[in-house]
Amino acid sequence: MPGNTRSRSSSPSPSPMDRRRRRRRRGLIATVVTASFLALVVGAVVAAPLLRSYGIYLVPPSPQTYAEVALDAMRQGIDATPDRYTQVRERALASVADASDYADTYGPLTKAAAELGGPHTTFDDPASAAELFGPSSGSKAENELPTVTSADGVTTIRLPTLIGGGSGTDSFGQRYIDTAVEAITAAAPDTSAWVVDLRDNHGGNVWPMLAAVAPLLDDGTVETFESVDGSTVVSVDGGTVSSDGTRQGAATTPQPKVHGPIAVVINGMTGSSAEAVAIAFIGQSNVHVFGQPSYGFSTANQPVRLYDGAVVNLTVAVDADRTGKRYGVPIVPDTAVEDATQLPAAISTWLADRG
Repeated sequence: MPGNTRSRSSSPSPSPMDRRRRRRRRGLIATVVTASFLALVVGAVVAAPLLRSYGIYLVPPSPQTYAEVALDAMRQGIDATPDRYTQVRERALASVADASDYADTYGPLTKAAAELGGPHTTFDDPASAAELFGPSSGSKAENELPTVTSADGVTTIRLPTLIGGGSGTDSFGQRYIDTAVEAITAAAPDTSAWVVDLRDNHGGNVWPMLAAVAPLLDDGTVETFESVDGSTVVSVDGGTVSSDGTRQGAATTPQPKVHGPIAVVINGMTGSSAEAVAIAFIGQSNVHVFGQPSYGFSTANQPVRLYDGAVVNLTVAVDADRTGKRYGVPIVPDTAVEDATQLPAAISTWLADRG
């Protein structure tokens, strides 16, 4: 039986003109693809520095680029005058020219950070930075919660050092705020005067500390951080603490303001963010500072995170109180008390004089 066959019409051969048109289309497609590829490459090269400024990298930076990024951030240091910055930058880059990994840059960058940011500035390697600035920072046993005690109508709020504190509703920093605010609210009905005890508070995270005593602070501007190119306003609104209008901390449950004279107590180990808390009270009516001159790190630091997780904790501003007085030096108490055992008597005398 003969097999079935299916007829197929033969296509006419393309004309020379059709062949030319096809070649032009193929050439046009190749040109478009090539141009698109080049545009992506050129765009990536042009965009790389901008992305890098936001901590975004198309490829891992070399140790030398890593150092350049860190040094770029240090331009905002309070000691980074143009001439000084240029000299420090050139010296640091020369020191890392042969670096083969990021760890090789840590020494030169630590030195540069101190020169451009002053003694309050630190360079923290990735392990130290995770402990100090990571999301779970502040959960270790060395951090303590505030304590609030009352006796004879005077309530004392002791604010301890707060390293890190984390963020979020379950963080140690939030517990720090809520512990103080809830106890202040409970004590308020039987309290006629307050003591904010900042002795031996080495500083750390300023925002939970300020929010912890927000019920005692007047609403409005409480201090500013003065940098080389402007100032950041720290303000209180009810129980919320903000910087330039951005919320930084507040109690979980808002509480009303409390009233009465306030004694702020400092000593030589009151430093950094604890000094900022003391400064927030200076200039407020019915406030008096007791004790010994503070440590003298009354400056503001800005952490800058690098590619591998290291952090330049750069001093970028000097604290100023609500009257405009700048610090950066030890806070001198209104009433000096060298012997800590004499503090209760000195505070009682001041309260008695206020009627």
